[in-house]
Amino acid sequence: MPKTSPTLLFAVLEAKGTANSWTYNTVAIAGVDGRARAKTTFAPMPVPNLGCIGAVIPQSAHVAAGKVFFADAKGVVRTLSIDGTVATVATFPLTSGQQMLSFAVSPDGSRLLGTVFTSPANAYSCTGSASSAAFTFDAYSATSGGSSRLVYHDSWTKPQNVLALTGWDSVGPIGTYPTVWASQGGGPGSTLGVFVRIDSTTIKPLAPFADPSKCQVWNSVPSGAFVCMGDLVMTGGGTANQKVNQPISVRNADGTELWHSTVTAQNAPFGPFLTPDGQHVMVCCNDLNLTDSHELLVGRGGDQVNLAKGFGASGWLDSTTMVGWVNSSMAYVAANAPGTAISMGFSGLYVGTVRL
Repeated sequence: MPKTSPTLLFAVLEAKGTANSWTYNTVAIAGVDGRARAKTTFAPMPVPNLGCIGAVIPQSAHVAAGKVFFADAKGVVRTLSIDGTVATVATFPLTSGQQMLSFAVSPDGSRLLGTVFTSPANAYSCTGSASSAAFTFDAYSATSGGSSRLVYHDSWTKPQNVLALTGWDSVGPIGTYPTVWASQGGGPGSTLGVFVRIDSTTIKPLAPFADPSKCQVWNSVPSGAFVCMGDLVMTGGGTANQKVNQPISVRNADGTELWHSTVTAQNAPFGPFLTPDGQHVMVCCNDLNLTDSHELLVGRGGDQVNLAKGFGASGWLDSTTMVGWVNSSMAYVAANAPGTAISMGFSGLYVGTVRL
């Protein structure tokens, strides 16, 4: 039988009665039994009108210091505790529906950084005509419970690379630069973009985690270790026999390699998630038979195990419990029973583990 800790609690974002499934307006702390221990609602992030492409909204919640930090449509950041307490900790002012907020919280919850990116309406015209209005970018710093401080302001009239904050590990704040702020159809925040370290004082991008031309970084963990994927190697001939060999590299925060493996599939694997202890990677998808697609659990020792069919990965609750979804319901898979996915009976976006 699957076995996981009954004390595991994690944060999720939910969309309750909104126009689509990724306009999140509810944050909850839940257990693997599917029961919410705490929950609150908030005004969801605005969705800017960018013209012929859709806005990609950064994630509006993060976990730190045993709480969930979440931001609303005005840029007010609050915390939700396991006992249900809600407290305001910072404000990164949003004054227009054309703005997008990203933020990060230090592991101890004492510091917050925020960025506000403002795009002109219809900035990406379907006709190819360029807007003459200005893009603006503001970077802020705040201490928990204190006022925010504008660190710098920038503006330009043509699209250019933009920084987004995505988290904060034991080394410091992290983000993407350049960031994918829009795509065909738009949607929720994603891992698209180049992962970089960020100076916590200047809020400027530093070096990338790895050379993006050689190894694409998808995921990192609190220690600063991360997983990236190298260049594909194709073998075989014709659609039926063609296979893809995808190198996977797990590295320390300083970039030195801890271990590596290779996944073989019919199509290019993607979306790897590294365990907090750095010993396993969960990757999509092992689909050699095309009709029998599985997430794959790859171990440091070279072992590769198919996970339950139909299970889609969102991350790790701890180093032995995978979280994701089956159909439209959140679900988990315990490492001691990789072929079994347990539905938790509700839909949502996994944010992070609140308590082990």
